[in-house]
Order: sequence, then structure tokens, then C-alpha cells
Amino acid sequence: MNLVVAFEAILVVCCLISLNLARQSFFPASLFWAFGVVTIGVAAALGGFKFAGFSGLESYHTLAKHFAGSIGIASFALGALAGLLANFFIRFHWWILLVVILLLCAVLLLDTWRFPAQIQLGLVGLILLVGVIRLISSGLLAIYLLLGVACLILSDIATRWLAVNTGMAEVNIYHVLLSLAVISFGLSASRDNWE
Repeated sequence: MNLVVAFEAILVVCCLISLNLARQSFFPASLFWAFGVVTIGVAAALGGFKFAGFSGLESYHTLAKHFAGSIGIASFALGALAGLLANFFIRFHWWILLVVILLLCAVLLLDTWRFPAQIQLGLVGLILLVGVIRLISSGLLAIYLLLGVACLILSDIATRWLAVNTGMAEVNIYHVLLSLAVISFGLSASRDNWE
């Protein structure tokens, strides 16, 4: 169990690094990236305490995990869209999108509601689409987006296969892939400058 705590701690550190990288983006996009990173970081911190033996935090960890899987991924998708549609997000109604995120947060915190797996995959697909579109204009930024999406997808479908082939526990591989995704999204956000 101590190894799981170590991988949760690594994920928290990766979230802190990514949070620092995300603040280099232009304002509305940096807020979306940062919010998504913080949701994952809080879930990882609670998971670290849970796996360290604080069993009273298990329900909070479960709520934070679903929160990060729903609202955190939606924030990443909005951050990616904000980079693609920077003129719209800066000049028009980006504040409406912030209100939408706050409403979704309130619904999730007041209830046990979360996005179904299909919507979560759709949001990851949206980030993938933005990454493919941005390959034309900003190569390295798009590669970081695509790498983050690949790590998210692998963390969902390939952890068992990787665990069998590497000898590591599935949960540890999940944390490694999620750490790589968070760092990739942070690097992508840091290269996103609106002019």
C-alpha cells in the first residue's frame, strides 16, 4: 500500500507542476486548465491519505475522483477550446462558461451526480479533435494535447495489459499515465499564447 501512496504523491506533485505551467496561458484558458488540474490534484491527495490508512476519507476520495473525472475533464476540454477559439473566449461570453462550470460543480457537490462514461469519452474526444486541428497551426502545443489524450485513453483501457506486461499494479500504472496526462496538458497550456 505504501507504493500506491507514493504514486498518489507523484500525481499531486505533477498537478502542482502543471498548475504552474497552466498559469502561463492567457487568462480564460488558464483558469479552465488550472481548475481541471486542481480537481485531479485534490482527488490524488485524498487518495494518498485513503491508501495511507485514513479510511474515513474514502467517501470524500470517491466524490473527488468522480468530480475530477467529470468536471475536471470538462475543464480541460474548455481549456483546449479556449485556445482554439481565443477571440471568442476573450472578447465575448467566456464568463458564461465559467458560470456553467460553477453550476456543474454545485450540482455535483450537492448530489452524487456525475457524467456518464460516454460523455467523459466525448470530452476526451473533443480534446483530441482540438489537438488534431491545432496540428496545423501550433505543432508542439498540439503534440502535448495529443499526448495527454493518449495517456488518458490508455489509463482507461490499457492498465490491465500494461500491468501484466510490466509487473506493476494496475492502480500504479493508472497513476503514472494520469501524471503524464496532467503534465502534458500543463505543457500544452503553457505554450498557448493569445496574440
